[in-house]
Amino acid sequence: MADRPKNVLLLWTDQQRADTVGPDKDPRLQMPNLERLAQSSAHFRHAYCAQPVCSPARATVMTGVYPHSHGVVDNNIVPDPGIPMITELLRPAGYVTGYNGKWHLGNELQAQRGFDHWVSTEEGYARSHAEEGYSSYHDFLEASGYTPSDPHLDGMTFARHTAAALPEEVGKPAFQTAAALRFLEDHRDQPFFFSVNYLEPHAPFNGPLNGFYKAEDMTLPDTWYGEMEASVPLRYRRLRAAYGGDYMAGHPDWMKSNDERGWKDLKARYWGLCTLVDKYVGRILDRLEELGLADDTIIVYTSDHGHMMGEHGLLNKSVLYEPSAQIPFIIRVPGLPPQQLATPAGHVDLVPTLLELLGQPLPGHLQGTSLVPLLRDGDTDPEEGQAIIEWNGSLQDDAVSTTPGPHAPLAPGAVAPDRTEIRTIRRGSWKLNVHASGEHELYDLGSDPAERHNAFADAEHAGVVRDLDRRLRQWQRETDDPLELPALA
Repeated sequence: MADRPKNVLLLWTDQQRADTVGPDKDPRLQMPNLERLAQSSAHFRHAYCAQPVCSPARATVMTGVYPHSHGVVDNNIVPDPGIPMITELLRPAGYVTGYNGKWHLGNELQAQRGFDHWVSTEEGYARSHAEEGYSSYHDFLEASGYTPSDPHLDGMTFARHTAAALPEEVGKPAFQTAAALRFLEDHRDQPFFFSVNYLEPHAPFNGPLNGFYKAEDMTLPDTWYGEMEASVPLRYRRLRAAYGGDYMAGHPDWMKSNDERGWKDLKARYWGLCTLVDKYVGRILDRLEELGLADDTIIVYTSDHGHMMGEHGLLNKSVLYEPSAQIPFIIRVPGLPPQQLATPAGHVDLVPTLLELLGQPLPGHLQGTSLVPLLRDGDTDPEEGQAIIEWNGSLQDDAVSTTPGPHAPLAPGAVAPDRTEIRTIRRGSWKLNVHASGEHELYDLGSDPAERHNAFADAEHAGVVRDLDRRLRQWQRETDDPLELPALA
């Protein structure tokens, strides 16, 4: 590129569905600022996280390698310090670096991994407040006259449910955005890498725009009403049973009633949080323009993973269905054309893409592929592109979904799996999920976008299974994935 951009602004959220932005968005969901960004950007419509849960996905965004390589295969694990984050590659090249918001990759409250400036918002991951202190947001609230009321370990904090109920002007999005504007103003004359991560629309599904959307106006997906096929992995069927019963009863702050009305009300509040984030993202984008930085800044908008929000009767993430694994993925590069892209892509591709755009060397350890050719030339053959997603087990939802009990009955004749790891390949319209438990899945996303029918056992698709399985195992060899998957034939 003749005139390379000098800055990177990474804007991302927690648990935002891919269909909250772009052509697949319900027109009633108001996201004007992100729509404006998407219309001037490359929008990847089939983009995936590396693993549909917070910490593993976040570590891949920052490192450009898969969870099995950076070591964060579950939440609350510190990434391998021997694998550099993008900030540790850019800082020696003269970049000023800043992080703002949820981190979830180690010490939440102190600058680390090549970041110069640090604005923290989350306190629930601390091991000791006496030793680690409190978040930037905590200090802001105390200075604003609020008193922490939630006991946590050896201190009193502002828990997520407390923060979500505060007036909008002192809520996390407003606080983070004010700090983000200060960063842009203070470093407008320096090349920067700046990350702003909003917790919303993650649980507790509560915020100042409750009531902005009405439950009676919401619709639930057809798969919320229909049952899963018996060929769907037992873990998923048990998880559905859990969400339909005891598990949701333990989260009354999430859902007022575990019925159609309750799920619609939850969706309405989720939409409100999406619109809230859009409002504050708009303020950052506007200030970038006002400061004259837009023409020098790559803007990335994404989320760490998606959200089921009632699809197949499930909530949250941790499954390989499209709403959980897909992410919004928008990249605006000054001088490159806006476009809608169908080639599958993933978070693992972000670091190599940014390094190439900035004219920086690409280290050999990176496992993603630069998307610069797509950003420059558009789709050439989307059927030849592929994305890989991992699931490495654990997370509390898995304990719920795999532990026998009255809330999660076994299907007739089923045998409880003792392994939950999965490797998934998306290529063209096909998606193959190879489970360590032996309960494999194949979906034709062209004819079955809701993933209702597990076509793995359909004889006419045996060739598709063989081809995808071969490609998946080739990827395992190339990335040194240690997971031993069962043979499919």
